[in-house]
Order: sequence, then C-alpha cells, then structure tokens
Amino acid sequence: MASRPEQDIVPAPALKAGDAHYTAYVGPPEQYDFMGATQFRLLCSLGLRRHHRVLDIGCGSLRAGRLLIPYLDPGRYHGIEPNAPLIDAAFEHELGHDIRRIKAPCFAHVDDFSIPFDGRFDVIVAQSIYSHTGTGLLARSLTAIAGALAPEGQALVTIIEGGRDHPGDQWVYPGCVTVRPATLRRLAARAGLGCERLPWFHPRQTWYRLTGPEARRLRRRERRHLSGAVLGDPTLSLSHRPLARARASLRPWIARRLPDGLKRALKRR
Repeated sequence: MASRPEQDIVPAPALKAGDAHYTAYVGPPEQYDFMGATQFRLLCSLGLRRHHRVLDIGCGSLRAGRLLIPYLDPGRYHGIEPNAPLIDAAFEHELGHDIRRIKAPCFAHVDDFSIPFDGRFDVIVAQSIYSHTGTGLLARSLTAIAGALAPEGQALVTIIEGGRDHPGDQWVYPGCVTVRPATLRRLAARAGLGCERLPWFHPRQTWYRLTGPEARRLRRRERRHLSGAVLGDPTLSLSHRPLARARASLRPWIARRLPDGLKRALKRR
C-alpha cells in the first residue's frame, strides 16, 4: 500500500498532486473542493436524497464525503479507504469531530476491493478508482458492486477512456491507466449491471452510470440536464464548451495513432 500521508498543513501553492498531504494525495490540490462538489452535484441530479444509503469506494480524505456526510441522515454514509489517516485528516481539518458523532458515518479500511458492509446501497460512487486498476481488479470490484447495489440502485464510476486496457490485478498509483469503454461495458454486463456513459463534465476522466436489475436507463431528455457545467471559473471553461471539450478528448486518441516521424515533425513546428 502507499505510504501514509503527512497531516501538517502546507501552503496550497507548494503542493502538487500526489504529495503527502490530505488535499494533494488524492489528486490536484487546487481542485480538492471542485472534485467533491461535482460528485455531490451529480448524485443529487440523479436523485440522491438524505435517506438514501451511500457507499463511497476509495473515499480518501472525504472530498465528496465532507458534503455527503452532513447532507445524509445518520448512519447513511459508508466509506471504504485503506489509508485511515486520510479520513482522520478530513475530520481534523475540514469537518470537525462533532459531526462524526452526530452523523455516525461508517468506514472500512480494506484494500482487496471487497465491500464489508451488510445491506444494500441506493448509491455507490467510485471516482478515480478504475483509473488506477488493472482489468482483473476492475472485474472484481464490479462484481462486488453488483452484490451490494440495491435492485433499483445506481453506481457512478469514472474511467480514463483509452484504446488499451491494463491487464492484471495490480493497483497502479500514483500513475494512471486507461480502460476501453467496451471493456467496462463487457465486465459490467458480466457482473449483471447495466452501463451507460454520462455527459457530466470531468476534467480528466469520463463518468459512467452502472445500474441494478430493476433500474432503468436515463431517457435522452433526462440526459440533457447532466452537463456538469461550471460558470465563472476559467480553469474549468471546458465544462461549458462542448466542441472544445470534444477536441480536447480527441487529441490523445489522435496522437496515439500518428506515426512517430509525423509526431516529431509537428513538435518542431
């Protein structure tokens, strides 16, 4: 497992993604607030309500949890995170300790992609987990999700879409891996889950909605409301510029297919 992150407060400009600090260890520290807020917005847009039972896989330093825990009824938030100090840091620096007593969130510190909680969940979220897993771990996790999801429940997960998979059971961190969309759909179907791509904005990955056997797919008119657009922040302008967003997503795909000689020539221009 990865080393324990330091809990001392470090000035934000000195931090970068992967540093041993609770806001940086889980991703770009300058987007710590945004990545929590966008997950909360997506879940609420898809019907999350306070009485629902929620599982946050790889909850880390509670980027989403620090919004979900106050919102949900007591005992309704469940988080899985191998690095317990990340959770402790979130309560120390973000949430405070009283809310832990009042809202009674539940945590498990396992690293085998099992779900060690009893009962079924209305909502499961796994943000930036499968960007670090081989397809063996991905398949194992989807099977666990299928076993823990309520029949009408939904799981919201992200992948870095790409033209190749990363085989095996390895956990890759802080590096990232790609997953072919067809692979995610195939493994989801094998686990008994429905799978649909969502148009919700993510600065680096793509959201997918996995559903239980009694949940229905979103209708086209419903999907129109799922943009994830953020106004007033120039660093997130791609969220409301669909054509620029499409071009940005195509660049890595095109670059992988260009001959090496042409790539070198373009770099010299």
